[in-house]
Amino acid sequence: MKKPLILVTVSTERMDDTPIVRLNREYVNAIVAAGGVPVPVSHRFGMDELVDLADGLLLSGGVDVDPVRFGQKKLNDSVCIDADRDELELELIEQYWRTGKPALAICRGLQVLNVAFGGTLVQDIPTWCGANHTQTDHQVRVKAGSLLHSLTKKDTLQVNSYHHQCVSLNDIAPAFVPTATWSGCGVTMVEAFEQPGYPLLAVQWHPERAYRDPQGLTNMDPLFRWLVEKARG
Repeated sequence: MKKPLILVTVSTERMDDTPIVRLNREYVNAIVAAGGVPVPVSHRFGMDELVDLADGLLLSGGVDVDPVRFGQKKLNDSVCIDADRDELELELIEQYWRTGKPALAICRGLQVLNVAFGGTLVQDIPTWCGANHTQTDHQVRVKAGSLLHSLTKKDTLQVNSYHHQCVSLNDIAPAFVPTATWSGCGVTMVEAFEQPGYPLLAVQWHPERAYRDPQGLTNMDPLFRWLVEKARG
């Protein structure tokens, strides 16, 4: 049986004035372990063909979405953007969503997807409410009856956290339904969302760092197996 091809977005940066692309190997490992074949997407050339060939999509983590994309000015120096990546991913999302194929969005992936569908973002969590969600872990509450709940079989998850931006309940695009949240410091953050009628799972944490060997976190292997199995179907 043919293994599903999973498109994976990558980070872009410069090294000694040379433009390079970078993909955390943990994304690759998680997709391969679930039975898929990861295919990095680093440029717009041939995107039509890639979308046609692909069976699934993983929108990976990375730097911040340019606030211009959701009608705001840059808040402060904590906001680090990659305009080329924004352009590529927003075009990729537009083309890919026409196919109805499954997608898993992670951290920045959740955020850029929310922006693509008309939502906005909290640009800096510490400035917004004083909370710290960078290099830590915490619990999130999962909505009963959601796809996430069916995959994890849990009402609460212990997840990692590597982000300084987020989607609040006021920021989420109308197309999406929050399926996991974190509350504290007088605010509520959307930690996962889904789209009724579309095979999508978007999470704010990094499941690729908590599959097979979660080290105290909730095992996230089921998320990648869901993506690959849906892609196979």
